[in-house]
Amino acid sequence: MNRLLFGVILVSTAPALAQTPAARLGTPVPPSTNTVRSSSPDTSPDSPPLPAARLGTISAARIGEGPDDAPPDERYNWGARERTRRTAPASRNRDDDRDPDRDRDFDTAGRGAKLREPAPAEPTHGGRRRRESGDVDPGPDPVWWPERGRDLEDIRQQLPGFGDQDRDRIAFQSDCAFNNFISPITNPFLAEDPRSLTELRPIFMYQGIPGNQYYYQGGNIMFLGTQARVAFTDRVSVVLSKAGWVSVNPGRPGLSSETAFSEIWLGPKFVFWRTPDTQTIASAGLQFQLPIGGGGLFQDTGTFGIVPYISVGTKIGEIDYGSFHLINVAGYHMGTDNRRSDYFFDTLHLDLDVGNYHRFYPTLELSWFHYTTNGEERPFLTFEGRDLANIGASAQGHDIVSIAPGFRYRFNDYLEMGFAIEFPVLGSRDIERYRIGLDLIWRY
Repeated sequence: MNRLLFGVILVSTAPALAQTPAARLGTPVPPSTNTVRSSSPDTSPDSPPLPAARLGTISAARIGEGPDDAPPDERYNWGARERTRRTAPASRNRDDDRDPDRDRDFDTAGRGAKLREPAPAEPTHGGRRRRESGDVDPGPDPVWWPERGRDLEDIRQQLPGFGDQDRDRIAFQSDCAFNNFISPITNPFLAEDPRSLTELRPIFMYQGIPGNQYYYQGGNIMFLGTQARVAFTDRVSVVLSKAGWVSVNPGRPGLSSETAFSEIWLGPKFVFWRTPDTQTIASAGLQFQLPIGGGGLFQDTGTFGIVPYISVGTKIGEIDYGSFHLINVAGYHMGTDNRRSDYFFDTLHLDLDVGNYHRFYPTLELSWFHYTTNGEERPFLTFEGRDLANIGASAQGHDIVSIAPGFRYRFNDYLEMGFAIEFPVLGSRDIERYRIGLDLIWRY
């Protein structure tokens, strides 16, 4: 029975054992802890077997630690922390070398690459990048002023208009951040524009003399000359306020006409407040009045005079018809000797930029002169010459208030003209019945 059962099994399995195998296995490799056979799906049956890849000795270190004697790249693969500061790649540029945040990224102790946090938006002032405290190294704080750098930065943040500058400005170019402003027309030698400007400004003035004026008894005074300004920065400039010729045609019989060179007025100006965002600007200047002109027209009085002044301008509002701008200039004349008359002056300028087209500007200006001391050059006279002449007369206590409607027309950004008629309305008229002023400005 057992033999019969064995024969049936042998007959049934014989066909299967006689079949050719579908795949041939290679010669088995003895097992090894350090050998792994690489595979290649593209090898042909006739190609020799690929060499086995050998791994290095597997240490007992755990992920995140790494062997102590391993090189930096292997420690990185383990995810181990760097023990020393890694240097930046050679491809970094100069800006990256100065960026402490970038350096901290290379100090990252974690595994893999670390994305930098997005940089905050750069604050601007008038469309320009505002200077940050980190841009320029202020150096060590002096012993006499601890934490000087921080204190100056706090001041700059609280008073942004004091320190900001236009870094895109061309050499000697006028301040372009206040292009919609215009200069005062009347009292031109003293009513200084607060901006730092480079320009030439020819001026013509015709002034009528009151008929009841006891010395001239009518007639007229004319001035023809120029002003010049040079802006070294958007804050520092030099101003030639007055240079030209003065001519007097008196109405008094027997008193002949005369023409002479005028005094020279010039000096520096500094813009100490400048905020284009609010269109506010303020400057301070020092004017030196040099009496080097003709004596017959009172252009040689005393040694010389000094006039410190402040000029402030701002945009004060806007309506459907345009924008209003206000400029106020105030100062005080001080003679270096007692031969010149001292006085206080103030000129207020108001204009309207019609339609905000920056072309036509109706203006209204008020000027006030108050004489505080008598001059001893010509004490027998009792009138003064305002901005045309320092007579050195006995005019202490005299006040002159005048009003002047006018306009300024701007042909383009470089050329404009102004016209105004001025009338005294309060106080002593002295030698001014009315004044007509005309100027032309070429500005760089």
